[in-house]
Amino acid sequence: MRQIITPDNKEHWLNLRAQDITSTEVSALFGFSPYITAFELWHRKKNQNIVEIEENERMKWGTRLQDAIAAGIAEEKGWGVRRMDEYIREESLRIGSSFDFSIEEFPGKPEKGLLEIKNVDGLVFKQQWEEDEDGLIEAPLHIEIQVQHQLLVSDRSYAFIGALVGGNKLILLERQRNEKVCSAIKSKVKAFWDSIESGKEPEPDLAKDASFMCSLYGYADAGKVVDISGDQDLLAEALEYRKLGDEIKVADSRCKEIKAKLLSVISDAEKAVGGQFTISAGMVGPAHIEYDREGYRTFRISWKKEK
Repeated sequence: MRQIITPDNKEHWLNLRAQDITSTEVSALFGFSPYITAFELWHRKKNQNIVEIEENERMKWGTRLQDAIAAGIAEEKGWGVRRMDEYIREESLRIGSSFDFSIEEFPGKPEKGLLEIKNVDGLVFKQQWEEDEDGLIEAPLHIEIQVQHQLLVSDRSYAFIGALVGGNKLILLERQRNEKVCSAIKSKVKAFWDSIESGKEPEPDLAKDASFMCSLYGYADAGKVVDISGDQDLLAEALEYRKLGDEIKVADSRCKEIKAKLLSVISDAEKAVGGQFTISAGMVGPAHIEYDREGYRTFRISWKKEK
């Protein structure tokens, strides 16, 4: 059953999203989300934690400029568009989505479509967007599947990705609903929710999930001790941990030596200019900072002294 909901506020919107796999999350199930892994998403959905993507400056300005970009596209193309404030979810599939704009009027097309706005840095466009020798352009995979997910949730047949590149170049990509991709989304989402029901978490990617895993295991039961004396794999990991820690100490000490030497050369100069580099060493004014520190879990490895 498809539900169309207008959230009362941001908290209501975030709580709605916690119930579903959304268009900005679904790419994690295929392994190509730049924001979250399947492992982290699994634990956040299992525990009903709100998943918020931390915005960088480019993303913030992209949001602020959405209306202007959409208005410019509508004016150039003769479309009628409106901002979509609704959240749509397909309850039976547990998928949901927010949207940028609805194409309400399109010359020659009786049905409504979607308009997804992207404000893209010129360098990012060159590095992450693909253009073949015929001039055909593909957005990054997480954006392409985001749009297919939105078409699936909204039950619409077409969408446009409107990308403003470098502040002055418009790229407009038309996308038809791809039933094979939509079927793959349904399959991945079903397997995801089934795995939560059965308690079978996906394998973590330690390189990507390390920070989240440290926060996931951020609690210790006072007085609890486990015996790992027979685990040779953990011994090897602990030895490497010690070795890397020693290397960090040496590197940190050397960095301090180099910094001291450089400061002794530039003395009280705020900036020093070299042939291939510059040194900035300005002052940061004093400030009074007062806050409550949250509890946290300590971690250290202590080695037994050799007899």
